[in-house]
Amino acid sequence: MNKRLITAWICTCAFISGQQAPEVKTKIVQGSTKVEVTPVEDQTRSHLPLDPAVEMSIPPSVKALGEPRMFNFPNGVLIAVTSSSERVQAHVNQGLNHLHGGWDFEASRHFAAAMREDPECLLAQWGMVMSLLTPSVENGSASTAAASRLLDLLDKGNGTPLERGYGYALVKYIQKGPTAGADAFRKVSAEFPNDAQSRIFTALFSRSGYDEFGSATPEQIDSEKILLDLIEKYPTSSLPLHALLSIRAEAPDLSPSLELARKLCNMSPAYPPYLHLLGHYEWRCGHHALAVESFSQAAFAYQSWMAENKATVADCPGWVRSETYRIVALASKGDATAAYTAALALLPISVPPERLNSPGNQALQWDVKTLPARLLLNQGGPGDAEKALKTLPATAVGKNANAASLADWWTGGVIFALDTLRLIEGGDLEQAQAVLAALSHHGDEMAKTRKAASLTGEFSPWNRSFRALSILASDLRARLALAGPKERRGTAYNWFASAAERQIPDGMMFPPVILTPIYRHVAEFYLSVDNPAEAVESYQRALSAFPNDMQTLVGLKDAYEKAKLPVEAEKVAKQIEALRAS
Repeated sequence: MNKRLITAWICTCAFISGQQAPEVKTKIVQGSTKVEVTPVEDQTRSHLPLDPAVEMSIPPSVKALGEPRMFNFPNGVLIAVTSSSERVQAHVNQGLNHLHGGWDFEASRHFAAAMREDPECLLAQWGMVMSLLTPSVENGSASTAAASRLLDLLDKGNGTPLERGYGYALVKYIQKGPTAGADAFRKVSAEFPNDAQSRIFTALFSRSGYDEFGSATPEQIDSEKILLDLIEKYPTSSLPLHALLSIRAEAPDLSPSLELARKLCNMSPAYPPYLHLLGHYEWRCGHHALAVESFSQAAFAYQSWMAENKATVADCPGWVRSETYRIVALASKGDATAAYTAALALLPISVPPERLNSPGNQALQWDVKTLPARLLLNQGGPGDAEKALKTLPATAVGKNANAASLADWWTGGVIFALDTLRLIEGGDLEQAQAVLAALSHHGDEMAKTRKAASLTGEFSPWNRSFRALSILASDLRARLALAGPKERRGTAYNWFASAAERQIPDGMMFPPVILTPIYRHVAEFYLSVDNPAEAVESYQRALSAFPNDMQTLVGLKDAYEKAKLPVEAEKVAKQIEALRAS
């Protein structure tokens, strides 16, 4: 074992090849149980001395909450664990189930309980390493200790051959990245052909998403084939179904998989990560009212979990994501006032001062701080840019003011963008050009923080926001061209089109950073030059990316009317009426 290499990797908390760490799946066992939350037997291991090596592997945030409750997962994980303790068996299986759903923090609590009960349990230690794979300043020392201790247990020969196979495959992933991890799990699968977990891991590690045209890559197709075969073999299990829906979540069109997402939620209707996933699929398919309902249920479930466990938002970024996405869905549905009011209500939420490096605080900084401003930017009414600026902290402009997060680079960029728009609307084009140049420089400086973002566990929101700023810059250049001399207005289309073509679905089931389909602005350009036919086509392209977006539908109706297509305009009018009534 190259223990030094593993420890160094955890210490730097770097993503391998910039790719997302995979979700964990495990052996599938058929069966059915009622969904309910039941308490763990109220006992502790206070009669046993704490193992210092185990305690170093457990993040302080996990220790602070104590032992978790059990959730009954219908047709979930039920795998034999090398331990003589039934409590260890139960906690490891619970941890694996939560890893299946992507709830790493709750998974880590169960693995911690199992590790304390049986320090020699290889699978519990392996699960803790998996729970801490995403880089985090707050969990950095625990990640180092957990990885080191996993190597120690492997060197001691702990665990069954199958469990050790999982361990070695995880080591391969850490050492050499997803491809090596996939190859390792493929070998485990060949040795244990009845083990579903290794097949799911192979699919998750080898997936590669979609190309620039929105088509599934060959590796993505192969991964989906593995999971579809498992779904056919285990039709009542959520494991391969959730894995499939997770790797499909960034596809250009999610409508073919919507019923599968609904089926997943029916399997575990009280599980917040599944409710969030369903909301994502409903929103991407244009069912905004249903998306609002799913995100509301997910947020409520997370709130109940926080209340039950006396936890704060610091340990529940899932609540932030669900509540933010709920607000976005309200805006898409046309409930702009309700969305804006709800977004403002999130701004005062904070975490304890000692938890500024927590995942929950990072979610607040990246997703919540700019949400009211982004909603107003989407509305685009007279004076909205100036109003939006007042919702943002001025100290963020061009600075990394918050030492606990890099999110101020994003906030500062939004301020530059809104100020540019405000100046364009006011007719001060020369000053608008200067601020737009400052935005470009800000983007160049933000690019230098890419490595730091990977070290702090913020790479995913950093990447989404960095891309969003580049799109906003192109969009603003188009607006500036439209507002300028007549001979330069023709360049606006190129800038709008450039921005629109770079707007792709956000990953990891996050709501869009830019709430406006940029092709809507392309359509508005065509209307401004009296070309309603091209405007209709651009509105339709906008709707293919943001189905049933209210503002886009209103624009499409106007374009049909100007193109003298009353039948089509009336059809869209009825669609708008139905959406407002939902």
